[in-house]
Amino acid sequence: MGKIDYRAVEFGLALGRAQLDPQGVTDFLTPGVLDALEMPAECFLHRDPEFQRRLNACEFKTVRAGNIMEPDLTRTIPSVAENYRRDFAEQAGVMVSSLAKAGAAGAFLGFDLGRILGNTDAENAALDIIHRLIPTLYREQFELLIPFRVPFKGDGNIQASALMGQFLRGTLTPFVKLSLDIHPFEVKPDEDKAPMIGMLGCEARQAVLIYDADCGNHITAMQFRPWAELLASGLFRGRYLLCPRSIRNRMLIPEADLFAKMVSDLRNE
Repeated sequence: MGKIDYRAVEFGLALGRAQLDPQGVTDFLTPGVLDALEMPAECFLHRDPEFQRRLNACEFKTVRAGNIMEPDLTRTIPSVAENYRRDFAEQAGVMVSSLAKAGAAGAFLGFDLGRILGNTDAENAALDIIHRLIPTLYREQFELLIPFRVPFKGDGNIQASALMGQFLRGTLTPFVKLSLDIHPFEVKPDEDKAPMIGMLGCEARQAVLIYDADCGNHITAMQFRPWAELLASGLFRGRYLLCPRSIRNRMLIPEADLFAKMVSDLRNE
């Protein structure tokens, strides 16, 4: 594999996944080297002209929403009765249309894959919800991403990645893809990362780098490159988003600044 041209790679911030208060998003609407942004859904549904002006000035290549439905409900919905799943899918479809009309290119549907994968009934229930959303996804040209945790918390990374690929094929639509939620500080530097992802790189639209910033962790180029090279070898052509976790998100701004500096250095090598 040749050297990665980072000038052709999108980098951004996962503010929705970081559970940032919508009012705090304006602190990140400053033109710079980052070219992708994920915002809480509320930022699309309730925003004023000044917010829109500042968002437009950033000229992000990709702007997406966070969760289309409340995360705790989404994690449990495959295990409830069919009538509740039907209502959930109907409400999710309304949200997709609203977000699409407000300019979002896509959003998340965060199922609890640890409970779903390998459980035929749970998989079928989750797929039923997705199948009900397909007409709306096509009509709005809206991409729904399912987060897949790396490393996976379950019976095994190899089995999980294979089951995830099988689940994606069962969605029967190109508008449902993966978000690889990478927790890099849970993986030893010399640990083989390939089995954790398997062949999922080509099914992923983005990789989110998630870590505890309160512990002093930072994403550096040395730490980032092995993941980027592994994903590139698996035909991943998506974006990378930063998602530092900290109390009251107090580390978001300094971590975003460090990330932007890393991106700038990678692109100027």
